[in-house]
Amino acid sequence: PPPPPLLCYRRQRQMCIRDSSRIVIIAVLVLVMLIPMAMTRGVIHDRQMINQVALQDIMRSWGGRQLIGGPILVVPYKIVRVDPYGDRFETDGDAYFLPEALSIDVVLVPEVRYRGIHEIPVFTANTKISGEFPRPDKSGLGLETAEFDWPAAYFALPISDARAIRNSPSLQIGESRQDFVAGGAKVPGFPAQIVAAAGAAFENDATTIGFSIDIDFGGTEQIQFLPLGDLTTGNMQSAWASPSFSGAYLPEIRKVSDDGFTATWRVSSLGRELPSRWRAATYENTSVQNSAFGVDLFQPVGLYQLADRATKYAVLFIGLTFIACFLFEVLTELRLHPLQYLLVGFANTLFYLLLLSFAEHTGFGWSYLVSSLASTGLIAAYSAKILGGWKRAALIAAILACLYGFLYLTLNAESYAMLAGSVGLWLSLGLIMYLTRGIDWYRWGKVEEGRQAELFADQPG
Repeated sequence: PPPPPLLCYRRQRQMCIRDSSRIVIIAVLVLVMLIPMAMTRGVIHDRQMINQVALQDIMRSWGGRQLIGGPILVVPYKIVRVDPYGDRFETDGDAYFLPEALSIDVVLVPEVRYRGIHEIPVFTANTKISGEFPRPDKSGLGLETAEFDWPAAYFALPISDARAIRNSPSLQIGESRQDFVAGGAKVPGFPAQIVAAAGAAFENDATTIGFSIDIDFGGTEQIQFLPLGDLTTGNMQSAWASPSFSGAYLPEIRKVSDDGFTATWRVSSLGRELPSRWRAATYENTSVQNSAFGVDLFQPVGLYQLADRATKYAVLFIGLTFIACFLFEVLTELRLHPLQYLLVGFANTLFYLLLLSFAEHTGFGWSYLVSSLASTGLIAAYSAKILGGWKRAALIAAILACLYGFLYLTLNAESYAMLAGSVGLWLSLGLIMYLTRGIDWYRWGKVEEGRQAELFADQPG
């Protein structure tokens, strides 16, 4: 005789609760997998910190991020005042004058230095700075009664890390050549300077003073220039194939190819916070670096940045793998233990640690290939047993191969990474909804537990 209706209802209710609890368990396992993923991201961040230590070590020995300007003409002055009682008072100070025209021509020679397994881009800048000064004018500075001390005048050349200078730079004015020496912070508000005596600059009554400087210096990652001329022209060429133009002004003309880049800047003093001449008593610049322009030796996507971005898709990998195994439960009347889900999840998370470990030695591309094959092979071999056959394991492997291929393309699509990720998630959800559209979830799970043994009866081992 058929069971009473109340008993059937209770059995169906128990089955529904049991099957719902399995779904909840799988969802909880996905969240549990975030713990090892968080630990893996911690390892990535630790390796990033070690890379920064290597960067600082290189910068100390080779040269840091460089900021260099044109020469600043410094002329000491003295003002003598006599009060009504006949007492004499003297006030002295410095007047500062910037070039009328400034040209900066740079040949940037890049190379990669190593600290252990860490690669740091550095450069040597072969630089020629030329231009002309107008003859210093007292008007507008409140120095009409001042006496300029022309023999004590000098030129100050700002450079942020003078330790990295490779040659013995000198200042050429006409037939006169003056060597630069260390000067410290002679001009307030600027990086430390090297200085050269003005020499023969004021021996005649010429209205302009032409100059040229040849200076070679090293640096790391970035080189920028201060537009100290009324009109500053910058020209740069380099074999570095991925420049990132930075600062307050972008180049008017640029050409970037696999063989390197060339760039040209033209900067007017009208957009600069710094005046063409001033004296210390009335002006002290504190934001001169805001007008700097230049280039960074940009590395398109760093190794650790790629690895960190990859971990952000971990939930997608783990979730879709669990869903695939769960669908096998639904469609083939299998029953998988939560521990089996957990082992598959750990195999997925191990991919990211393998990726980071190999990438530090072989580069990202080969590391990604090896790690994805290792993770896919491990999961496929295990799935062949727990899912009851290699055909089902091959389907799991195909899903993972598609996911790893999608992730690799997404990581290398700098401008379209977010779009690719969003579209990939939408397609994945759509595929799952399509495959499960005909399942009667209220009837799933009404198979006796003993049926699972029959499904594996014909499997070897």
